[in-house]
Amino acid sequence: MPSSSRSTNAHLRRLVIGGSTALVVALASARPAAAQQQSPANEALSACASLAAARNAPEAAIAGKLAKELFDAQLARSPKDVEAMVGLARTLSQCLLPAADLAGQGELSGQAIELLQNALAVDVRHFTARFVLASIYLQSPSFLGRMPLAAKELDVLLEQHGDRNDNPRYARVFEMRGGMLSRAKMEDSARVLWSRGRKLFPTDSALKALAPVDAPAPPAPSQSSASLATMRVVASATAPAAAAPSVQQINRSRILMTAGGTADVMQAVQMQAGATRVAEGSDVYTRGGGASETALLVDGGRVPSLSRFEGLSGGMFGVLDPFIVKAVRYSSGGFSARHGNALSGVLEIETDGRPRERELRAGLSMAQGSFTVRAPISRTVGAWASGRLANSGVILATHGRRAEFASSPHSEDVIASLIANPSTTSELRATVMAEQDDSRRIVNAAGWEGPFHSAGGARSVLLSSRWMPGDAPVVVRNSIAGASRTSAWTFGVLERDRVDRTLIARSDVEWAAQPDVTVRGGIEHGRFSRLETGSLPTTNRVGDGAPSRVLDGDARATMQLGAYGEAELTRPGTSLLVGMRADRLPGETDVTIDPRASVSTRRGAWTTRLGGGVFHQGRWQSAPAIPDPATPAGAPRVAHHVIAGIEHEGITTLRVEAFDKRYGDYVALGAGPQITNLAARGADLIARRALGSRLAAWASYSLLSARVRLADGRDARSPYDITHTGTASITATFNPEWSIGATARYGTGAPITPVTGATLSAGGGYAPVYGSVTSERLPAYARLDMRVMHFARTPTFMLTSFLEVINATNRANVASVTYDASYQNRQSMLSFFSSRTLVAGAELQRR
Repeated sequence: MPSSSRSTNAHLRRLVIGGSTALVVALASARPAAAQQQSPANEALSACASLAAARNAPEAAIAGKLAKELFDAQLARSPKDVEAMVGLARTLSQCLLPAADLAGQGELSGQAIELLQNALAVDVRHFTARFVLASIYLQSPSFLGRMPLAAKELDVLLEQHGDRNDNPRYARVFEMRGGMLSRAKMEDSARVLWSRGRKLFPTDSALKALAPVDAPAPPAPSQSSASLATMRVVASATAPAAAAPSVQQINRSRILMTAGGTADVMQAVQMQAGATRVAEGSDVYTRGGGASETALLVDGGRVPSLSRFEGLSGGMFGVLDPFIVKAVRYSSGGFSARHGNALSGVLEIETDGRPRERELRAGLSMAQGSFTVRAPISRTVGAWASGRLANSGVILATHGRRAEFASSPHSEDVIASLIANPSTTSELRATVMAEQDDSRRIVNAAGWEGPFHSAGGARSVLLSSRWMPGDAPVVVRNSIAGASRTSAWTFGVLERDRVDRTLIARSDVEWAAQPDVTVRGGIEHGRFSRLETGSLPTTNRVGDGAPSRVLDGDARATMQLGAYGEAELTRPGTSLLVGMRADRLPGETDVTIDPRASVSTRRGAWTTRLGGGVFHQGRWQSAPAIPDPATPAGAPRVAHHVIAGIEHEGITTLRVEAFDKRYGDYVALGAGPQITNLAARGADLIARRALGSRLAAWASYSLLSARVRLADGRDARSPYDITHTGTASITATFNPEWSIGATARYGTGAPITPVTGATLSAGGGYAPVYGSVTSERLPAYARLDMRVMHFARTPTFMLTSFLEVINATNRANVASVTYDASYQNRQSMLSFFSSRTLVAGAELQRR
């Protein structure tokens, strides 16, 4: 055990989340079995553990990333490999945790605990798994209430291993459990236990100092103290193949800690390289593609939308509470054959698994109130729920902006999940999501000024299962996702109510055919429907008297049927992924065939990746509510990707990728000049730097050129041709109580088509005369955000308070331009965060 003479910073860091100096010391001398000594994963773990024991946290994290990658691949091939689970848990807690920030330490600790519990479900007598689990529990902050769990795990070890003395690490069990008894004022019991340990390990210096030679024999441990609640294990969701390019992972701590992200999942994704900054809202535009071309998946089920406050230019905020998000994976191109009906990107979100501990979280800020509850129901069943009530009235009043809205935007959302593990190799999950929102902002657009009323709602039910049959290296996953999205817009003559419904069933099988070969395959079937009522303008004017047409229950429906297969070959330093999928896509009658392939090679700290393929998407899209004859339009149905990249991992991690995407097979959509093909090419750069747990910085930059060919033969900029998109963020943790961060963003202005004049139309009113298509740009977008956080801990709870300054420089960013009814006067429409905005709040967590 570490003594009180260790440095104050190291001691406080252990109190923040626990994990790991004691664990490093206790396991540094561990000797893997002879068969495991040759494992590259275990060699990487030994290297990073040695660096961690030497208190070289940055270098340990570098080596730990390699170990994690190798253990992840090992578990992908054999999900019930206990040694891989334990090795990955040790990697997280020993190698990666010391260099993580405060929130990241909690995340890594939780992941390690889950892995160890899963390992014990497979092998209940695995010493290292239970010892590491007890150590993490023991070092956890007191408000988490894990001390009884640590005692239970140590008592189980004492009962299971009795008087064995063949493993020096067993001596630490006596030392640790005796220390717990001593701190509980049970000195006699502590001395008895230490004495028992000394008799088994007479040369152990720690036990020599703690126990006299003639201590009485200890009583046998009670049955109740050694009882073990059986844990369950299932394979985690399929991770992206190692060879696939353009995959970025975003953890919960980055979502919560990044300044300016408003603790919003979708905003966090928008900061990643490859995400094009077309608008300030929550929609994700990927490398020159439209927002509808990035697939959205939650727990393996596809959903039509993850946004709140939907307007003419998309949604404003994301709908998912970040406190229940376990992992986010964003692929900006070259994704595997598992994903169909997507042209540009894939966003996969995995929510939390079955709770093993009770937890209550409550939050209150100037923008919203929220809660999260996690509760184990039985040894095999658990549930969690999270909800939010958001209202911008306080913020608008504080900043003198009430006049911008007819009423304060508000929303309510809830998500809950029930998870059961009926056996050690199966999981059943039911997740429900519900959201509704309402906004009435004063808008000047399409020759009309007045409140744009947007009322939206979403309902989703996600049912999923995972199953590993017997001892076969096979994982079967099934899911059914049903979702509905309603939106009602009122603005001038525009009065549109729309309901979109989807129902998608999917089944996937993964088979580790050989130690270095994994085969995957699956099928999916979906049904889609849309119902629209109300009235839509037939020109780009919405004012009184503007022409419109009635939507008398316009209904459409379609279906999708798809299948895929892929194989992944992994050899030391090389990974090859080859796949093929076939689809009948929504709105289409023909079958499409998509071949895809990618390869990666690793040499030391350098990894190179090359990938590409063919990608199809159905024409099932909704036309814009207001006709826009100025902006190039159309719906692409095929894209070809080629992506090449190189990455270097070290104290500074650097990744550069170049891409070339070609979109074609367009069908008519919208009123603007119709597109026949689009070429998007460019490069993305990502750099990260961590200096222990005190300072973390990262930056992303995307260079993009996106040009369209129009049906009349003209070339023009794409509406999504954002030449430069950049984000830089830094977070400094001064001590376990305080952290401060800043994020700067920049984006080239979006292309627009200027109005050069107007003519008087025969039916009255004015019609615009447009200049060259997308020949102008909006002003560049730039924003600086800052956040200060304070963490207060007591033996029973943790209180996190924060102050966030959004748009600290008070820059008036422009979202769009509009004209009056005569098209003589041009006006800039500002973005939602066009003035400096302060948001303060606090979160209370208790277990």
